[in-house]
Amino acid sequence: MKKIIVIAATVVILLQATVVFAAGSKDQNEIRLGAVVCSEGAYAAVGVPYGTFYKFFIDYINQAPEYRDILGGKTLRYIIYDDKGDGAAGKSLIERLIYDDKVDTLVGILGTWNLVAAKSVLETSGIPAVYFGTGSSAQIYEPAEGNQRYMMGVQPNYNTEGRLMYLRAVTALGKVNSIGVVYSTADDGISFKAGIETQAARDTRSDKPQILYQSISSQDAAAITSQITALQNCDVIIAAGNQAYFKAVYSAAYANSIARPKPIITTYANASSSIIPPEAINPGAAEIYSASWVVLQEQDMQSPEAIRRQKDTAEYVKVIDWAVTTGRLPASQKQAYYLNAFSTSSFIAVKMFLTGLERLRESGKEFSAANYLEAMESKRCPVALSGGVNYANGLRIGLDSLSFVKYQKPASGNDPATGFFTEVAPMASIDELTQKLSN
Repeated sequence: MKKIIVIAATVVILLQATVVFAAGSKDQNEIRLGAVVCSEGAYAAVGVPYGTFYKFFIDYINQAPEYRDILGGKTLRYIIYDDKGDGAAGKSLIERLIYDDKVDTLVGILGTWNLVAAKSVLETSGIPAVYFGTGSSAQIYEPAEGNQRYMMGVQPNYNTEGRLMYLRAVTALGKVNSIGVVYSTADDGISFKAGIETQAARDTRSDKPQILYQSISSQDAAAITSQITALQNCDVIIAAGNQAYFKAVYSAAYANSIARPKPIITTYANASSSIIPPEAINPGAAEIYSASWVVLQEQDMQSPEAIRRQKDTAEYVKVIDWAVTTGRLPASQKQAYYLNAFSTSSFIAVKMFLTGLERLRESGKEFSAANYLEAMESKRCPVALSGGVNYANGLRIGLDSLSFVKYQKPASGNDPATGFFTEVAPMASIDELTQKLSN
């Protein structure tokens, strides 16, 4: 089985909230990028590597000869604020970026909490917002209208992934008679549940599995004991929630002797070794399955898309090496960043923004919000390390293809972060899996 680079070692670099220049009149030779990224709180394990890579990647782009033509003589400048994982704070900071700092574009805003809280601001601002570090269904539009079109999500959304969770449960794990779904009452869990319900309703087989749902609002394993007990006899458990909820579900299931060995499927957002609960490496612990939308190794390495992704991978490694050489990243953290799911997400976000700049240079048009939007909607956009996204005609649904991966325990030691995820089924779309189900 192939090792998939969706794992993340624990990163201890502190990410400071950063303002690289004062707000005020704009330098016409600069393009200002704004982001809100948590470096403290429950999601710091995500925000620290995400934001750290973001900063030194922009530094790299500004000095790299290969980006000179794309930048057209301009310099990228970023403003990153720390929301500490709080949506209300994030909304205020997004408004600050738009109205006070007057950024030209928002790139890589991190977190469901921020997207949901600031959605109305983002929908009406007329500022391009490229890539959201969340799978929240709040970024879906079919189609987007007016200034909604400036919201250009990339990551697979939770609703779509919920559909894929159901399809993987019934196509990749043998005969499944019942599925237990534990979903958070937050935006992510509700969206996962809606997707699972949608796909289950479209499964017309007479012997399709029964689905039992249990909602949870607590991130404490002991507090959700009764919900897990209600699902203990299901063949598969789907943990439909992000990091803290997943840990609670897994630990609660492990504490239940009947539920303990049942395979658990969770979101791609949890496909990181730094998130794996300590119980997972114990004998008899449940196998953990997840998904990946980032592809770094694949069977057909000669296809045009595979060649493109190999170039992306080489650049990602090159940027990290450059950051170490220039003192922007400690050498002791280099290996961790090679294998970090969240720094790769930051790489993808910035690369997606650069796609629009490259198209503007090719067309000879100046950078403006309207011109940038036109460039992004002109044709399908390749997604670094992944597939592609089509923004034409206001379509805003992100990616709908994911691979299926499984957590592998470390060969020695007792640190789950030293384990890794391997691919057990290649990237497949909803339509492809549905077809497999009907065969």
